[in-house]
Amino acid sequence: MRKASRSDRPAIAKFIEDAYGARAQYKATPRWTWQFIDNPFGPGGGDEVPVWVAVDGNRVVGQVAVQNGLLQVDGETVEAGWAVDIMILPSHRGAGLGHRLHDAVVSDVDILMALTMADASRRMAEKHGCVTLADVHQFTRWVRLDPASVRRYLLVRTANHRRANAAAHLSCRVFQFHRIFPRLTNPLLRLRDFLERSLRWPGATRITEVDRFGPEVDELWERTRGDYPAIFPRDAQFLNWRFVDCPEPRYRRFVAERGGRVVGYVVLRRAEPVELPHGIIVDLYASRHDTETVNELIRHSLAFFGDTVSAVDCGTSVAEFEAVLRKRGFFRTRAYHPTCICRDSALRDRVAQLRADWFLSKGDHDWDQIHVADPNAVGE
Repeated sequence: MRKASRSDRPAIAKFIEDAYGARAQYKATPRWTWQFIDNPFGPGGGDEVPVWVAVDGNRVVGQVAVQNGLLQVDGETVEAGWAVDIMILPSHRGAGLGHRLHDAVVSDVDILMALTMADASRRMAEKHGCVTLADVHQFTRWVRLDPASVRRYLLVRTANHRRANAAAHLSCRVFQFHRIFPRLTNPLLRLRDFLERSLRWPGATRITEVDRFGPEVDELWERTRGDYPAIFPRDAQFLNWRFVDCPEPRYRRFVAERGGRVVGYVVLRRAEPVELPHGIIVDLYASRHDTETVNELIRHSLAFFGDTVSAVDCGTSVAEFEAVLRKRGFFRTRAYHPTCICRDSALRDRVAQLRADWFLSKGDHDWDQIHVADPNAVGE
């Protein structure tokens, strides 16, 4: 067990290929370099990288990686990291390597967080006395449903549940649910969209696309940061690294202006062909009480995707944002239970007090990355 160095990259690349199979191409060298070498929030310099590896001979057989970041708690900024790409090769499972790697990371990282994780990773975090934060919810709004997408969604979502997956296969194969459901639902979705357009009136908010985030976003951050007691700062440095410099997926970035100043932004992307055919609101930010801006950014996002996607997804931990999403026809589809491990006991106590008052979105952790939908789930 040791912390990796840059010279370990070929061995780690081979491990990723063995561990992830068809998904390995989405964790290839350009993304790895962006995430762990060119990340501006790590210590920088030196040969070490924030990846802890288990090595058997000359072969990497397991890893826990950390995506470095800055965390603001009550206005104070501290170094933190997201646990990512936790994986042990099947040939070496059952020997406690995952726990040993996790122990090594926790002993070296002051604040270790996770938002989406496997059950085994959660057990490791709980072993170290993590604080489990309030749920972060994914919301979905149906746009236009088609039989292939409905079938694919059902089979992908039930892939890890044998009985549910068998029921999904049966409902599609025998009862043709994936064909019937869109025929019943799409007329209602068209009526909803028609009514929304008829009730739309011009607003004072102007939304424009940007190539990069500039000082006007820093000004927005300084003006609104006090709304969120616990947040990974949404300043231009973070946003440009996360959504401009990232080699993939491909993001589109929009800022909202009103009264001569920026009042919010949204980051969007269309799913890649290997994913479910959704539009994704990756990061949505404004003052938590500025529901006008939040509503306009969501309206813009829906117009951006149009009817070229089957659904639009958005993840958030902010109750005020959730309320606007519900009014725009989104409904809750998943819940995630983030964890935070703090070596400092006083900070841990404060994190526990703030467990329901975090700002988290798909722009945090590695929640938004290319999620390959099982090709075996695609069919007629």
